[in-house]
Amino acid sequence: MTGDETTAAPRARTGRPRAGGRRSDGDPRDEIVAVASRLFAERGVGGTTMSEIARRSGLRQSSVYYYFRDKEAILGEIVASVNRVILDHLERVNADGGTAALRLYRLIRFDARQMCRFPFDINEIYRLSALQDERFAGFWSERQELNEAVAALVAEGVAEGQLAETDPRLTALVLLSNDEGTQNWQRPVGAFRQEGGEHYDADQIATFVADLAMRALLRDRGRLAAIRRRALELDP
Repeated sequence: MTGDETTAAPRARTGRPRAGGRRSDGDPRDEIVAVASRLFAERGVGGTTMSEIARRSGLRQSSVYYYFRDKEAILGEIVASVNRVILDHLERVNADGGTAALRLYRLIRFDARQMCRFPFDINEIYRLSALQDERFAGFWSERQELNEAVAALVAEGVAEGQLAETDPRLTALVLLSNDEGTQNWQRPVGAFRQEGGEHYDADQIATFVADLAMRALLRDRGRLAAIRRRALELDP
């Protein structure tokens, strides 16, 4: 284990959740977003109406329209934090220090775990946001920022000789796509189980995804166990 992998102290995670959740300040906007998140998860965005959001929120439909002009505006507020959460985590990871390999492992594992816990299909968000670029400009801007930040971390690892020669930008896109792809097989209840019949949980999946990615990228695969151990100490 290198010195960089042993010096950092754990930090509390303060990032916002990716979607939904009732807050205690009683803001109707927060309640509308929380209810809409649950409905989008149950029915998809296309199958959710503003009238149903209003009914579930205990508000008049006119009141919902006062805060949001349509359900896409609510979706826009939800997805505003999608990339921000992992960018915030990357900022903390870089502040903690450590080798590029350690920081990349932590980032991959965190994002894969968030994807497992995301309440509805990330691909539906991509489809809708692609059709309405002006409504989701912030989302795509931060998505590009995230791609570039991960590419920079990969390039750092390559330059330091920790990671094998690779195209950093393409590698970043593949790593993030792999994290998102866990939804395709993790979300359906009972789709994949362990040999004993129990479901794989988000932590198991995230650690496996990070292991798989780093095993492919590390020049010295023998370092993986030490990197994993330190990452789990920092992000239990």
